Amino acid sequence: MLVVPAFVFLFLKLFGQNHFQLTTFYPLRDPATGAVRFEERPSKWWGTVKDTAFYQLPVIVGTDPAGKPVTSESLAGSLYVASFAPTECDSNCRQVAAQLNRIQDIFEQQDQLKLLTLAADTASLRPWLDVAEQRPEKWQTLLVGAGRLDTLAARTYRFVQEPTVGKKKETLRYNDGLVLVDKEGHIRGYYKGSDKTEVDRLNLEVRVLLDIYAKQ
Repeated sequence: MLVVPAFVFLFLKLFGQNHFQLTTFYPLRDPATGAVRFEERPSKWWGTVKDTAFYQLPVIVGTDPAGKPVTSESLAGSLYVASFAPTECDSNCRQVAAQLNRIQDIFEQQDQLKLLTLAADTASLRPWLDVAEQRPEKWQTLLVGAGRLDTLAARTYRFVQEPTVGKKKETLRYNDGLVLVDKEGHIRGYYKGSDKTEVDRLNLEVRVLLDIYAKQ
């Protein structure tokens, strides 16, 4: 009777793995039927498997603060956290920038995680930069123009879908929002950037994704 529990313990110890699952947002649907679309992907054990197809963020084109053309394509193959510097940076905006500093410091040695801030122009970026201690190799800024910033946040990062956060399911505004994007360009989470508890949740979920990738 003692042998069986010992065998089970050893089996789980040697071969068991803890698997965590994070939401992947916005499954693609057939426009005619509304049915969820599927795609084939490589499988470690079966060659290929069918899996749900999800919305994938496109490449975003803009300029850096020096006026040089840049795109978000440099983030391909990395996890990244997207943020949005509003045209008028108030105290709330500065809190978001300070929390992004935390994320940058926590994952300083983790090359797989990057940060991306979208902003309208250099003028609106100045108050943000008073707080944000951006390291160029870790944290990219993309200037896209005022009207386009609103559109990118609403349509590309899907804030028009009114994502909610926290126990009270509070609707998140993009200028207070952080978005976690995985290596495939899928949206994996929304977080209130001025809320330390929410940013702690983001940091945990980044670690979960990194662990998932490490086991693939």
